[in-house]
Amino acid sequence: MRSVAVLAYDGMSPFHLSVPCLVLGDRLGGEVEYDVQVCAEHPGRLGTNAGFDLYVERGLDVMEHADLVILPSWEPDLEPSGRLVEAIRAAHARGATVVGLCIGAFLVAASGIADGRDVVTHWRWAERLAAQYPKVDVRADVLWSDLGDLVTSAGTAASLDCCLHLVRTHHGVERAEQLARVIVVAPHRSGSQAQYIPVPVPPDPTDDVIERAMVWARMRLDQPVSLDEWAAAVALSRRTFTRQFRARTGSSGQAWLLQQRLDRARLLLETTDQSIERVATASGFGSSSALRHHFHHVLGTTPQRHRQEFG
Repeated sequence: MRSVAVLAYDGMSPFHLSVPCLVLGDRLGGEVEYDVQVCAEHPGRLGTNAGFDLYVERGLDVMEHADLVILPSWEPDLEPSGRLVEAIRAAHARGATVVGLCIGAFLVAASGIADGRDVVTHWRWAERLAAQYPKVDVRADVLWSDLGDLVTSAGTAASLDCCLHLVRTHHGVERAEQLARVIVVAPHRSGSQAQYIPVPVPPDPTDDVIERAMVWARMRLDQPVSLDEWAAAVALSRRTFTRQFRARTGSSGQAWLLQQRLDRARLLLETTDQSIERVATASGFGSSSALRHHFHHVLGTTPQRHRQEFG
């Protein structure tokens, strides 16, 4: 039996706290593989953002002997105390696996144990996390990441996926699938967090020459676009266009164009009943096989599954 310390704090979301307790804790008399204990830096009565209070008996000393330390959430504007940060560092140094769910990634990053390593968080908070903790490599494209001693996940429902992954790792696929049926969730979701990031609304053209080039390309996503033709459309040489585009966007023109085509395909799959072949043509991939290839590579799923989940 593995011991688990789950951190609670004043003002947290009760849903985020309930996820590890539900997946790893006592489920109405079912088989229990974990000793789950909720702890807080200041035990006692804690408020929640749902309008009711919790009472937590145990303090941070629970982390001193836990096999897993789970940080289900955090408030990005809240500076963690030195005592809390040190408790996380000490548990990690002792050999405990630290798990940061959703924006619990902020607390993981604040502890310093993720410097130079991948950390996953909710896509909506990824940019802020990267700016606040530049030593951390932030990912917003996957549902969870397991580095062995450090596990992090995207938001809300992805926390369930991550905790099921822990059960799968510790007790095998069959046990994880049995548990998934009990709590009525998919044992393993296809796809990635990138599917959930909204398709951006293109800004209006401005005097920014690269923005005008972007608008020009977006109007021709169903057509082949060569770099020379693209640069000429805004009266730039290929070399100048390439340099300015990377300076403006941080990526190459072809990489940006691929993302626009994927966004177009996602939008068509979600809002129309066009065939996969027609969607591929309309978004510039040319064939359904090319569309499937890029969907799998970037989004981790297929066009058909994406339509079933988001259509």
